[in-house]
Amino acid sequence: MVVDKEEELQARVSAGWRLKRDAKGFRIWDPKTGTEERVSADLEDVAAKIYARQKYEKVKEKLEKGVEGGLEGDLAYIIGMIRTKVDSRAPILQKWAEDILWWQHVLSDTTTKILPDLLARLRVEEIDLNDPEKTAEALVKHYVELRTAAQGAEALRQKYEEELRVRDEKIKMLEDRLKLLQDAYSQLKDLYDSLAARTKLTLEYFLRQIIPYLPRDAQETYRVLASKVQKIWEGAEQ
Repeated sequence: MVVDKEEELQARVSAGWRLKRDAKGFRIWDPKTGTEERVSADLEDVAAKIYARQKYEKVKEKLEKGVEGGLEGDLAYIIGMIRTKVDSRAPILQKWAEDILWWQHVLSDTTTKILPDLLARLRVEEIDLNDPEKTAEALVKHYVELRTAAQGAEALRQKYEEELRVRDEKIKMLEDRLKLLQDAYSQLKDLYDSLAARTKLTLEYFLRQIIPYLPRDAQETYRVLASKVQKIWEGAEQ
């Protein structure tokens, strides 16, 4: 679902929903239920202002509790305000604000998500306080390892998805063949039932209408024959 009206967006924010930003724009989610919706691109400026205010309030709350991290919130708030003040008739200024916000987002993710993980992977012998470049080379090495592992995982995911797709196609083909066989069986069963019913009627008509008018010795022969035919049909039905 897409939130495409400012009133809907403001109502969700007032209800405690929070904004998230990704490469496609903004999303809004409810922390209580986990429900998530995409925000329309037409509301990007409004969402950016709310997003900046939410981040600022979150960082301000952390500062009041004695938690570090005020700079990131201040930057997000300031840049968010810049975006709301840029004249829509000045595309260069808009692009400038977008670039600043994007790089601030990249730097924030790098320092809060990627860098801590890389630092945790460093061994004692890889840290050189006198030569930071050696430490940086070790960080790059671990980053390449992480990226290679991620690429391998992505390749493996694609492989499994392809195998699942092929399997689903085979299952679909078998289901189609099974349906054809079931249809053919149903047609043959209907034909058999019709033939059996008609044959029984013919045999009954023959026994009642024809045999009584035959010679006595012929009557006995045909009765025996009719009895054997009837047993054949009974065995076929079983």
